[in-house]
Amino acid sequence: MLQSLCWALLAPTRALLSVRRLVTRLAVAAAAVAAGAAYGLWGLWVLLRSGPRGALSRKVRAEPPPGLEDGTYGQHGWLRLKSSGLRLHYVARGPPGAPLLLLLHGFPQNWFCWRHQLLELGRRFRVVALDLPGYGASEKPPGKENYSPEIVLGDLREAVGVLGGQNGTHKCVLVGHDWGGVLAWELAAAHPEVVAKLVVMDAPHRAAMMGFSAHRPTQLLRSSYIFLFQLPWLPELLLSLADFQFLRTLLMGPRLGIQNPSRRMTDPEFEAYLYGLSQPGGLSPPIHYYRNLFGDSPVPHERPPCPVLILWGGRDAFLDPRLAPYLRQRMAPGAHLHLIPDAGHWLPEDRPEVVNRLLWDFLEGTE
Repeated sequence: MLQSLCWALLAPTRALLSVRRLVTRLAVAAAAVAAGAAYGLWGLWVLLRSGPRGALSRKVRAEPPPGLEDGTYGQHGWLRLKSSGLRLHYVARGPPGAPLLLLLHGFPQNWFCWRHQLLELGRRFRVVALDLPGYGASEKPPGKENYSPEIVLGDLREAVGVLGGQNGTHKCVLVGHDWGGVLAWELAAAHPEVVAKLVVMDAPHRAAMMGFSAHRPTQLLRSSYIFLFQLPWLPELLLSLADFQFLRTLLMGPRLGIQNPSRRMTDPEFEAYLYGLSQPGGLSPPIHYYRNLFGDSPVPHERPPCPVLILWGGRDAFLDPRLAPYLRQRMAPGAHLHLIPDAGHWLPEDRPEVVNRLLWDFLEGTE
């Protein structure tokens, strides 16, 4: 009797949640179709400009560019996760027994985006730049279900335990940019026992992103590629057109790419990212991260209890600069925010000197 009464009382709530999920899925599907049509027009323009042969050309890089697989920036290593058997690649620099500083990259990059921080911070920390699952030299399990936030966070939690165990602390300073920052937010909140300090660069907390976008719909236009990535096969096709012209514009374009004139990305640096993405099946795993954004799993709202530093580029083309103070208001009172006015989205490469100085201040407690 009591069980039946509870079921009856909860029935309206269940119905409302079901309706909400349905409306959300329909809205995402409509946005995905609209984004697919818009970006499809760009693909058609590339096809008309370059011709079928030029537009569909896609070169698989046979040899890695200088600096990607040699020891220029640190020692290359791999770790095997016990829970999933996944093999992850990383580059480490600094004394083996020093405190662990773990760097998590974003889309569409790999460990190479942290090369400036490896050289600088490796003087006093054990700096480890990890290739996220599905990126770079890390293993790429098939199927989008392997890249859900819950799965990837579990992999990262275990990776921190393995890498942190090398200095006996099982803790780290966690630094994330873009998708790496999104994961860093949630890892620090869900597993505070393994994160001593948190640094997030141009990456929103998922819950805050939803609230901010609801009040400022222009952010949805900046994030239109997220809806494109919900579609099957089309994003992979568009990103690879004309030998990855879309990604070249993303990282090297005058408005979307690095804003610092003295730090414009060179062709060899761009090739460090294309080497892995150009391999057969190299594009789908990074896109699968986005394809899992609108699943049924709840979005966590907890804020990290550890000290937090937020770094944001004032000319970020993908994330509204007003999102940074919006995030800051939802952090603990001791959280710090630095808006770097002339920097774009790709902060670790755009303003490495400024980023390194702010990191030192935060890590040494002078922030």
